[in-house]
Amino acid sequence: MLKELISEDIQEPQTSRLFRASNVGECETWLCHVGLGHAAAPVSGRVRHMLDDGNAHERDIVERLIYNGVDARHTCLEGQMTVLCYDDGNLRVDGHPDGLIEREPPGFELDYADENFQFDKGTYLLEITAPNHFSFLRIEKDHMRSALWRKYVQIQMYLHSGPIRDRTDCCVVEVKSKNTSALYEEGVSYDRTVVDETVEKLQRVQDSVVTSRVSSYRCVDWRKQYCRYRHLCFGTETSEVEPSGQILKGESLSEAEELLQAAEIWLKGKDLVLQGDELVEEARALFRETIEEYGSSGLTVAHAKALMVEANRRKIDTDALQLKYPDVYNDVMSFEKSRYVRVTRI
Repeated sequence: MLKELISEDIQEPQTSRLFRASNVGECETWLCHVGLGHAAAPVSGRVRHMLDDGNAHERDIVERLIYNGVDARHTCLEGQMTVLCYDDGNLRVDGHPDGLIEREPPGFELDYADENFQFDKGTYLLEITAPNHFSFLRIEKDHMRSALWRKYVQIQMYLHSGPIRDRTDCCVVEVKSKNTSALYEEGVSYDRTVVDETVEKLQRVQDSVVTSRVSSYRCVDWRKQYCRYRHLCFGTETSEVEPSGQILKGESLSEAEELLQAAEIWLKGKDLVLQGDELVEEARALFRETIEEYGSSGLTVAHAKALMVEANRRKIDTDALQLKYPDVYNDVMSFEKSRYVRVTRI
């Protein structure tokens, strides 16, 4: 019942001309669309509530830090600070950092820290993110700068802000898999080059918006499939894939690394049975997206084989059966074809 109600709770997009640190890592074209007030694809209730769950994960991380003796301030538990990241009179960027932390006694370990990160700062910017497990594995392998650019830019803008810069030039990022609760901790240091490049980009966006133009930039990675402005950049181009009927070899695709991770998660999910149901469905969804993107009938990757399967779905009008035709079952029987991904071991 609740799933259906949430799915139908569609929210039309709200646009704003204000640059927020959480958005400036997006591409120029995305920012131009926002600045010009162009209509984005609406967000379904299911997706919006999934994103809202991030607030619960953020609170969980803060509570764990405090419980383990970390002095965490200006967090979601007490009210986050507002910082002005950049302001030259014409361009303004602000935001709400997740908090500041102090480590006592000095010295602590992280899963990864960049070459300029300092372990003796005492005070650090705190940022928290809770991606799905496939994104979590990508961050764990490739680190924030490569795997989660938008968040990385947001961190750099916060480190550039006066209130933060006066206290620290380093950030501790807490990453939590929302599927498995696995944790990854990374140290990120201030990079003025990223800030300068971001400011230049925002100035170009402003120039484009003033003249009602959209940047010529077009993404070529996974964002092309999921951006809420894809219909303005690509029309229906990305969905018009000619079905090939072939079985894809997952290891040969550009998505090979992510598909291999999905196959591994699928196997673990099957082994965990009930505990792994959510992981199995995450893997199944990625396989389906890849199969449909290539217009194929299936793919194999590692120990998994995923096939698009035709199925008949039967619907019975039980009210009509009971009230009008209690003895005529076939009069209220209908068939509907559907497709789904069946994943099996190889």
